Amino acid sequence: MNTTTAALADALEQRLGDPFDPANPYGFQAVVAAAEAGRRPDGDAWEVPDGDPEPVLHALRAVHRRSPALAALPPATAAGAGAGTGGLAEALAVGAGVGALDSALRITLRHLRARRLYGAAAIDLPSLRSLLSGAFADLLLCDVLATLAVREAAAGPAQHGTPAHALVVLGPRILQGALDRLSVVMGSRFYIRVGEHAAFQLLLSETQRALFEAGRRTPEADAAPVPLTELLADPAVAALCDPRLLAAAPGRGLTGRVRRAAQPAGPVHEQLYAELVDRYEGGRSFDLARRALPDRP
Repeated sequence: MNTTTAALADALEQRLGDPFDPANPYGFQAVVAAAEAGRRPDGDAWEVPDGDPEPVLHALRAVHRRSPALAALPPATAAGAGAGTGGLAEALAVGAGVGALDSALRITLRHLRARRLYGAAAIDLPSLRSLLSGAFADLLLCDVLATLAVREAAAGPAQHGTPAHALVVLGPRILQGALDRLSVVMGSRFYIRVGEHAAFQLLLSETQRALFEAGRRTPEADAAPVPLTELLADPAVAALCDPRLLAAAPGRGLTGRVRRAAQPAGPVHEQLYAELVDRYEGGRSFDLARRALPDRP
């Protein structure tokens, strides 16, 4: 991701600030309070500026990291997507959901680091680490599909091909599945309507509405199978992400008779988990862009 592509998202992230800061008017605490009061958080800082599709995708993720319900396509992008540019609106709507999974994964990681089970830190349990690395792999898989889909859709209707089809059909289910698994890890804390736990609830419910509303716009997409294995063997995929990491994504199980693949194990799991922690501690986004974030670890 080059500097020009990152500029829109970086500016929006800095404007919205640290979502974990309770004093931030654009943070999780303010967003949850506004949602429970049935109003939109104050200010116009949520507006995503116009730009080329890929920068807009990442800017939308900056909003989705805080509240998917507050994200809207900028006017020029919405007009272009409405003009039939190869499913661009669907690609942006589903691809933006990666931002919500980023925050949910970040909240879960913070929770497990602070929680103790059986006399030790919960984060030290191998099964929980594997689940975190699985959610991370699913996030990377969806980001690869979204990146390729947005680039193809931006090129015109004739280029609207397999990545976009895979994203619209599989993306919502992969992202929702990862969020559901993380909610189980949160345990009883998931139901507490205070602090970061309330933000997780909001992210889960708003993402479900946003993703499946986006998916319903193209119901005919389900008529054609998704050749995910062949798609992930494409050199364009390897140029974005190590295929071994994508092959470990539990969400890949949604494409066949097995509804869910096993969680990552062995060296691939270790690589995923190490990368996840490195990005978390370094204040970087979990998607392919590795953008600098204002979040405190």
